[in-house]
Amino acid sequence: MNPAYQLRRAALVFALIVATALLVWSRTGAAPLAQDTSCLTAPVAADPTATVCVSQVIVQVNASSEKNQFVVSWRTREAESGRVRLVDGATFEDVRGADFVGKTHYVRVSNLKAKTDYLFDIISGNQTRTNGGKHFTAQLGAAQEETTPYFIIGHVYNPDGSPADGAIVLAQVRDGDDQGTPGRTGLLSALIVTRDGGDLFNINLGYARKQNNLQPYAFNPSGDRVFVTALGETGHVSDQFTISDLHPPKPPPSLMLSETGSGIVATATATLIPDTATPTTTPTPTETLTATPTNTPPPPTRTAAPRPTHTPNAPPTFELVPTREPAQATALALDDVPTLVANSAASAPDAQRTRVFGGVPTIQPPPSNNNAVLWIALAIVLFVGALLLGLAAFFVSRR
Repeated sequence: MNPAYQLRRAALVFALIVATALLVWSRTGAAPLAQDTSCLTAPVAADPTATVCVSQVIVQVNASSEKNQFVVSWRTREAESGRVRLVDGATFEDVRGADFVGKTHYVRVSNLKAKTDYLFDIISGNQTRTNGGKHFTAQLGAAQEETTPYFIIGHVYNPDGSPADGAIVLAQVRDGDDQGTPGRTGLLSALIVTRDGGDLFNINLGYARKQNNLQPYAFNPSGDRVFVTALGETGHVSDQFTISDLHPPKPPPSLMLSETGSGIVATATATLIPDTATPTTTPTPTETLTATPTNTPPPPTRTAAPRPTHTPNAPPTFELVPTREPAQATALALDDVPTLVANSAASAPDAQRTRVFGGVPTIQPPPSNNNAVLWIALAIVLFVGALLLGLAAFFVSRR
């Protein structure tokens, strides 16, 4: 067989091997896609698909477990019921009950398997939304160890100042000091239900994972940020905070919804109540007669009767006690701003900044995966080899 032909065939086979390896790497070695956060700003439309958010992805057991879950939330123009149906047929109702009807929808999907991708549709009112036939996706990774909780809290109000019942609160941790885990986390969430806890949201950042929801996320409360969005029937509002500013014992901020999204975010300040002075009442002096003149009758004898004695009245004694005017006696601290009573911190923070891993200090994030680098290097080697074989075949054919 012609040597040049053999070399050309070998080069072609080698090129096919390289192409196959790159295809396999693109399907298995590439990092999973980060979660889309466009649902935070999508306007409410007749089709609520754009407002669908996947949040609160929690995996605690490497098997099927009720502790493995994710939350699906969306918004609608009209008040209607909402459910989530997995492609395998399992259906989940709104956390407020199967009979709940409203413009915000919050469904917890649980009893799931770790390291599994779930496809689902939403049933909003009488319509089933399938995301254009592609279905919606939630990706669950391997189980993560439970961490010490680290809660952030805040108030959410309607434009008229009333509690924003039914508002969905979504939070995303973002690197702010170029230390610890870079980038952003997946979405964490909470639902405002006034009958359960008033207008206060409460989100545990101990569940924070990378934006693909597969690895844990190490954050620094004093250096990193958290982006908070509240979505309700009367509008929405967003703002970014230092993480520690939303953590007790600091007073929670207040987020007020707006139809344009430019709602007010008021940062609460602690109110000191001064000591109240106790008024002192000055006793009224009372004059007392200490003695009364007494005439002693003579005894029935011839003995001369003694002269009558008279004890003079003693002058009353007065004690001067300083007094205060009533307006000066009592100091009242008036403050119209409601004050949240939070649990006191266990101890004051150290001067040196502490790295927090899901709420637990001094734990570093796991080492990054270098599989992608190895695959790229292998692809380069294979490509160079194919190129050399092609050149060799070219020169042999010229001879």
